[in-house]
Amino acid sequence: MLGRGAMGVIYRAHDPVIDRTVALKLVRADLLEGEEREEFLARFRQEAQAAGRCTHPNIVTIHDFALHEGNPFLAMEYVHGDSLAVALRRAGRFAPAAAIAVMVQVLDALGAAHALGIVHRDIKPANILLLADGRVKVTDFGIARIDTAGMTLAGTVLGTPSYMSPEQCRGDAVDGRSDLFSAGAVLFELLSGERPFPGRTFTAITHALMDPAPFDPGTRLAGQPPALVAAVRRALAKRAEERFTAAAAMAAALRAVPMETGGLQLGEATMVVGDATTLAPGRLDPGTGGAVGADPLAEDAAAPDPAVLATIERRLAGHVGPIARHLVREALRQGGSLEDLCVRLGRNIERAEEREAFLRSVLRAPGTGTRTGVGTGRASASQPAAAPGLPPAVLERVQRELTQVVGPIARLLVARAAAQGGSEADLRLRLATHIANAAERAAFLGSDA
Repeated sequence: MLGRGAMGVIYRAHDPVIDRTVALKLVRADLLEGEEREEFLARFRQEAQAAGRCTHPNIVTIHDFALHEGNPFLAMEYVHGDSLAVALRRAGRFAPAAAIAVMVQVLDALGAAHALGIVHRDIKPANILLLADGRVKVTDFGIARIDTAGMTLAGTVLGTPSYMSPEQCRGDAVDGRSDLFSAGAVLFELLSGERPFPGRTFTAITHALMDPAPFDPGTRLAGQPPALVAAVRRALAKRAEERFTAAAAMAAALRAVPMETGGLQLGEATMVVGDATTLAPGRLDPGTGGAVGADPLAEDAAAPDPAVLATIERRLAGHVGPIARHLVREALRQGGSLEDLCVRLGRNIERAEEREAFLRSVLRAPGTGTRTGVGTGRASASQPAAAPGLPPAVLERVQRELTQVVGPIARLLVARAAAQGGSEADLRLRLATHIANAAERAAFLGSDA
């Protein structure tokens, strides 16, 4: 798992057909029901169509759109780099030349999208990716709208408050000039280290945005080139007709700012993609994907003890996240002893000390220390008997809570963990190993009723 947001989870994955690493954006449409769900699925399908039409060097490429167990996902270009949000936190603020170098590329991307009638609607630092060679890519057209499609309802507010235009806050119809306002807000933050319309609540931010008084960069951009300050002021005009007429016009104004040129100093690249409300570094070797085939965990005489596999998977998930289940399935296809299986799985853990800790824990766990072959059969008489199953209402509640943290993969995780029996508290303890954030893990463990 690379990151997650309010409505989706992003995974690093491997496409075995084309042999390339991709990013999968799996949307949690499971949280929606009835007409709302259908509307959301239609909007997401529209996003795929819109983003797929945007072929530009500064836009993250969309490879495919499909459904997985009823939930939509996008297969996207996998980008090695930092989000602008991460770089900004590290740097505090950017030098004028570096800020301009980023924003002109963002504007080039927006110009290409606007020419196709597509408005991004959520330009913010987290949706701007910086590659180590200085290139910039805009991602997450997750709430993009094609002008000719009547999907976005009047009065519906979509976007991130600190970067939204006044008309977007009101729920009015928006065009490309709304994206330019958002770009101006990002540029102001790069130069000053703070947002132009700060506030601790949505109400406070929108009040500042809706105030008809013109925005004046004033002393907050003191010392910056006057032409650059003028460009920021025009981009952040409260009235759309007072802003730049097009992304190309704003980019031209920035390129015309007189100053010494300078490149971006981005530091060591990390793996960050997309819907980046929460980001985590990727850990998986892109070569671990395999061809689709029979499920090696299916009930057959050659399968290993499921309790042992569950222990291995649970402990691997503590290092690599919910994708552990897929890795175990792929490793099983290669056969060999349980020791071979554990060693093979350990190769997916990047840090040596974590890899060694994983191997020590699984090779000493009950049922794995015997070095028996993977195909040696079921649990022995020493294995504890499974407790009676939990009521469906309990399983549904636990699955719903886990879905809010790890996404749609929660259904599979709950089914596997519930098969081991025990109380609801036992179930939550097993599932908590898939939750990386300590506060969220504690909240999940404390939710049993």
